[in-house]
Amino acid sequence: MLKKVLFGLALASAVVVGVGGVGWTQSSAVKLDGVVVQYPEGYTRVLVADLALLLRDETLREGVMGPLGAVRHPLNGIRQAIELLRLDAQKLPWVAHGAGPNLSGFSLIEGAPFEQTFGALQGLRAAAGAPGSPYKHWEMVEIQGIRVVFTGGIFGPIPIEWAYIPLATQLWFGSEIGLGGPPNRDRLRASAELIIKRLLEQVGGVTEIAAAKVTHGGSIAFVRRTDPGKDKLMEANEEAMSYAVFFEGETIRVRFHIRFLTKEDARSALINLLEGKSSYLEQDLYRAELMSISYKIAEHVLDFEVRTDLRGVVGLLVLTMPS
Repeated sequence: MLKKVLFGLALASAVVVGVGGVGWTQSSAVKLDGVVVQYPEGYTRVLVADLALLLRDETLREGVMGPLGAVRHPLNGIRQAIELLRLDAQKLPWVAHGAGPNLSGFSLIEGAPFEQTFGALQGLRAAAGAPGSPYKHWEMVEIQGIRVVFTGGIFGPIPIEWAYIPLATQLWFGSEIGLGGPPNRDRLRASAELIIKRLLEQVGGVTEIAAAKVTHGGSIAFVRRTDPGKDKLMEANEEAMSYAVFFEGETIRVRFHIRFLTKEDARSALINLLEGKSSYLEQDLYRAELMSISYKIAEHVLDFEVRTDLRGVVGLLVLTMPS
């Protein structure tokens, strides 16, 4: 009987169902769509975060950044880069990380001054090949007039390669890790070249700008073009996902926007949400409680909010943007 009622409701073009939640509030901390357009086509997922807040607030530093460091999450990699290059995290508006099939993961630090980053990279040049240094090489090349530094070495037992692209007020950097073999230097260079092509507007941007526009705001935001064979935290035939995380006192809200391939897929996901059986509410470390939902079945779209805790935030980040 419940499913018949739900299918009847789904005939409406847009319906809002309250589940004991509160109204959404606006936040300008992270503008996901404004960041996503800077990544080139081929990148299918982008995570943006107010890292200054995550490091400044003791609860968030211990409850979010601590566990992410233990699993080598990309946000922790950005934190390490900031420390290595001696940047002041509290002066950085936001950071981002993008990934895509057959591409090296590339991070972006907004507000990184060229003088500081380039000077620190010159310091790495001095370290390359020095006795006891893990850095084994350092080369600077120009790709279409833009300087790129390639460096790397052996860190513990793991070989790692980096590419750094220092700009006037930004720093792009990507990496390749050798697990069971040498790092893929060719992929790292090809990815750096693709980033530069986007900087010069020679290629288009990522395809999910529309989904990113829906959920900009919050302190953390994410968008992906879903890969059913690899992505987690998804329902059948999900086509795209975006979300924004809001830290509000003791409350943590996550605003989701999900697009499906068909109306039937959207209806099925809606039923699972309302019956409490959706992966968007529980999977692995991630746990959440549905607060409110709106849906446009004709457009194959669900928009909803959940309430979670610090463990849920960590689980969400690990599942949607893995190391």
